[in-house]
Amino acid sequence: MAPVGKDTGPRKRLVARALGEDRPKKLDLRSKPRFHERIIYGFLLACGLLSILTTAGIIVVLLNEAVSFFTRQQWALTNKSVYEEVSADATTFTTSATGSELEDGGVIRIGQEQLLVERYERNVVTVAITGTGAGFSAFCEGNAAIVDASRAITESETEACAANDIEPIPFRIGTDALAIVVNPENTMVNDATLQELALIFGEAETWADVRDEWPDQPIQRFIPGTDSGTFDYFGEAIYGEEVDRLLASEPVTSEDDEQLARGVRQNPYAVAFFGYSYYANNSESLKVLDIEGITPALETVEDGSYPLSRPLYIYTDPDYMRERSEVATFIEFYLTHVDEEIIDVGYFPASDDTLTEAKFLWLETMGQPVPESVDDDTTLLPDVDLYSENGTIVVTGSSTVAPVTRRIGTRFQEGGFLPRVFVQRGYNDTAAVEHRPGQGIESEERPTLVEFFTNTQWIPATGEFGVLPLINATLITSAIAMIVALPLGLGAAIYLSEYAKPNVRKTLKPILEILAGIPTVVYGYFALTFMTPLLRLIFGDQVQIYNMLSAGIVVGILIIPLVTSMSEDALHAVPDALREASYGLGANRLETSIKVVVPAALSGILAAFIVAISRAIGETMVVAIAAGSGPNFTFNIFEGAETMTGHIARISGGDLSYDSIDYNSIFAIGLTLFVMTLLLNVISRAITNRFREEY
Repeated sequence: MAPVGKDTGPRKRLVARALGEDRPKKLDLRSKPRFHERIIYGFLLACGLLSILTTAGIIVVLLNEAVSFFTRQQWALTNKSVYEEVSADATTFTTSATGSELEDGGVIRIGQEQLLVERYERNVVTVAITGTGAGFSAFCEGNAAIVDASRAITESETEACAANDIEPIPFRIGTDALAIVVNPENTMVNDATLQELALIFGEAETWADVRDEWPDQPIQRFIPGTDSGTFDYFGEAIYGEEVDRLLASEPVTSEDDEQLARGVRQNPYAVAFFGYSYYANNSESLKVLDIEGITPALETVEDGSYPLSRPLYIYTDPDYMRERSEVATFIEFYLTHVDEEIIDVGYFPASDDTLTEAKFLWLETMGQPVPESVDDDTTLLPDVDLYSENGTIVVTGSSTVAPVTRRIGTRFQEGGFLPRVFVQRGYNDTAAVEHRPGQGIESEERPTLVEFFTNTQWIPATGEFGVLPLINATLITSAIAMIVALPLGLGAAIYLSEYAKPNVRKTLKPILEILAGIPTVVYGYFALTFMTPLLRLIFGDQVQIYNMLSAGIVVGILIIPLVTSMSEDALHAVPDALREASYGLGANRLETSIKVVVPAALSGILAAFIVAISRAIGETMVVAIAAGSGPNFTFNIFEGAETMTGHIARISGGDLSYDSIDYNSIFAIGLTLFVMTLLLNVISRAITNRFREEY
């Protein structure tokens, strides 16, 4: 008999088994693998490892090249070139006016030499057309150095300038005349008096209201805008202090003379006024009126007999001239060459005495001696070296004077006032050498992540690295594809699973899966040659030949078999017991399909949708052929825009230099695409696990 308090072996095992603590070893019923089975096991393991290593290798290459895109020293074209020969020891040189600006502290490359930009001077003359009144406002606020004016400054404008310690001084540069024009078909109206002009642009409703013999037709008026010096001059000359009469008839106003002239050309009984020079350039389509019996011409304007002639000025501040040598030099250049340009524009040059007075004013302002007498051989203004001047000259004001100023500005820049670069030579241990005129300038470009994801321009060759247009086009075409594919694919899946007879299902499903095997290039040309013409027939010419809508629709058609097949498999896996229970409760087939079967298969259906989205985002040939071949940040689905995959296909098919900025950009875009699809797969797995039903 066993001692009390001690369990025997069988008894101990019996107690342990009763308490659930005795877990017998699982029986391994598998037979030992034979030799050929071990070979198959090894082959399968090698395939799995190869797949994993290949994926890892792709990720490593993408990461390496993408990091190189953001960190490696790369060069982008600036579209600038060396303007004149640069010696090996020169530390400053002039560039062409075109191209992108260089940055202070940046690195540029000419040939193989790298140069550090210590300072970059734009050296540009900008001429803005705002109207004389708005020009004086900007000038008095300190936002412009020079004002183009088609009238003298007013007392209130002078006071506004004085409030900011600005003293406007005028330089008379020529004379203009206002032309009153009508349509050539209006043969009865050929001249007018000043009093009649007041009626024509004022209270008169028809031409007959001004003269009985004129047509009894409504007067259509086109006049310059209220910010224009032309408006101010005409209003004061015709209405004096009652300038509001000029707007009483609610005329069409514009700062653009072409719009005024177009209005007269299109309306037989229209009338307009603007500078004589614009009429002179369009005299074949307009008719000018004599005013007080005087025809506007050089002789009548010069002698003052034409009533609507007006002086032209440029204004500046003496302190600007003394403290900014480029402003003084520009005005000197202006006064020296204005007579050579103003006639070609169509204005009348200032008299010799008037121009001499302007030059005297320049000398007095700059503190230089003024000669007591001058003759034809006297050179009043000193010679200047435009290559020694630097800065930005902002001119604003009258649209009448602007054409003259722009011509002078162009000559000023061509004469030597060009962008200038101050550099440190032989940077990064490169050799300083001579550079010939016309040699291209490249700038160092290292795009940042912020620029990469926020810039709306993608032009790597010129330093624009915004992937946003490509992502935007990718998402828009994918969204269109989903709108097409999801309802059609799910509807087809429900039909095959719940309505189709077994023989029909066995026939249709393989056909759908075969459709998925059609080469995508075929779908691409289908979009270009069929879908786009169909859309243009429906929506008109607003649909471009290459457009996102056509590409998105066809990508949707392309992935319908994928959505249908995966969704049908999920629906078909729902146990028949659920259907029978629904029928037993009185539901019909539609109610059972929508309210029972689809919710039960929801995880599989959502997984199918996300896989389809990934497929749409990764589609290449359809979008490359039909969506467009240029990055374009737009939300207009009728326009063309390049997707990420389309861009990679286009760029990689060109002549790319290895390790160039375009080459590296492909991998940065590819990595972005990889991350997008990876996130979609992670979301798909999470959704599948969240909504999975086990039966």
